[in-house]
Amino acid sequence: RPLAPGPPPAAAATGAVSHPILSPAILSVNPHLDASLPFRNLAFYIISPVQAADDVVEDHRAFLARRQMVGRVYICADGINAQVSGTADQCAEYRAFCHAGFGAGADSAVLFKEDPVAQLSYPRLRVKHRGLVPNTGGPAAVPQIDLSNRGTDLTPAEWQAMLDGAEAPVVLDVRNDYEWDVGRFAAARRPTPTRFAQSDETAYGLPEDADRRAQTPVMMYCTGGIRCEYFSARLKAQGFQKVYKLQGGIQHYGNSFALQQEAPPHWEGSLFVFDRRNTVSLGGAAPRVVGTCLHCGSPTESFVNCGNIDCNKLHLVCAACLPRTAGFCSQPCSAAPRRRPLTDPTATQGAPPGQADPNRLSAVKPHNVGRKDFDVDTHGYRTGQQG
Repeated sequence: RPLAPGPPPAAAATGAVSHPILSPAILSVNPHLDASLPFRNLAFYIISPVQAADDVVEDHRAFLARRQMVGRVYICADGINAQVSGTADQCAEYRAFCHAGFGAGADSAVLFKEDPVAQLSYPRLRVKHRGLVPNTGGPAAVPQIDLSNRGTDLTPAEWQAMLDGAEAPVVLDVRNDYEWDVGRFAAARRPTPTRFAQSDETAYGLPEDADRRAQTPVMMYCTGGIRCEYFSARLKAQGFQKVYKLQGGIQHYGNSFALQQEAPPHWEGSLFVFDRRNTVSLGGAAPRVVGTCLHCGSPTESFVNCGNIDCNKLHLVCAACLPRTAGFCSQPCSAAPRRRPLTDPTATQGAPPGQADPNRLSAVKPHNVGRKDFDVDTHGYRTGQQG
């Protein structure tokens, strides 16, 4: 729904290019979630030219720290990508702050996705000057991706209509493979690159012939939309002309169909999220579990990182296999020298703010041994810890 108009905050982000008119702002929510919960998880990005990005980073860090908010915020010359958590009022203030600072330079509506949550969603606050998506843009990217020529946005209704149509487009899941494992659009294959940063047009088996590239319709989606902004621009630069991206990503798609008492059309499973919740349901119905345990194949949506520090693979493991495997993804990893115990399977993406992460190697290794030098069979764990 559109945000209520109001005066921009006096402390609007400095360094954003000044324009006379703000782009519209839209708040996307799931009405089935409990709005009485004390906190919110806010996710959004804004493609908008930024000058003096280091100054803008400091402004945002100060704004969020004063309110004791937590999360990840990346800012560079391209704009801002943020996932933060705080009270409802704090998130509303940050929406207004960012809309005032970045919305004028945006070439489309600013779409904020917000969920009520019982606890803060991130362990700490990180605000950095870096590319909005790792390894695909920002100050260190070579070559720089031209974001002025991106794919065409499809609203959730238009996305559904295109999937329902007679012409079968190519549907790309431009996320990491483990995200696909717990939820995806039925027409999308599991990403061949294990991580989005490794993605290119050849990895998805897209045509190499120039004429076929120009004529092949390509639909793509990701969690919130930012990865599609970059990948669609990359495809357009490679000669693909019919490139479409899901507006607001999977989360907005699910919110748009939440009033229906069923799963969103063409979607199966849950949505992986990069916060302490790990997965969330979409739409207005309980999802069918499509994730499977790495070890036995049983249905599950429980993620853990492999206890071998040099592996750290995020993988699915069911409740029956977890005690037997102790969080390791394979037998060789269970005998690796740099291994840590899985102290708390629920803390895959960090502990609550202010609490030590029980699963970090630093929580168990002896203080006088460096991280790179640690060998559990030589040094053992700190007194009171077990492997």
